[in-house]
Amino acid sequence: MAEVWVTARNSEIHVSPAPGDEVVVRLPQNATTGYLWSVQRVDGIAEVIGNEYEVSGQPLPGAGGQQVVRIRAAAAGEGLVRLVLKRPWESAVQDRCDVRISVGGE
Repeated sequence: MAEVWVTARNSEIHVSPAPGDEVVVRLPQNATTGYLWSVQRVDGIAEVIGNEYEVSGQPLPGAGGQQVVRIRAAAAGEGLVRLVLKRPWESAVQDRCDVRISVGGE
């Protein structure tokens, strides 16, 4: 399992897991602002198998946490998962993270 922490704005991440491996992407998020990370696009061999919010430390009012997205590389090939940070009622994207997956053949 590969684990990736994303902190840079408008990130592009490249990972090369083995077929069937899980990639865990952690993105900082403060849900009280209304901005939430969501999956916008999934292409190729990538499969999103989990997407949940985790509170960091003590669950205090207004405290941030992280969005944890779990991606599986289904087979050999290329894949992309695009995550966007935006308010659900707005069309403007505040931030973006592209996770590019490349799995070689056996």
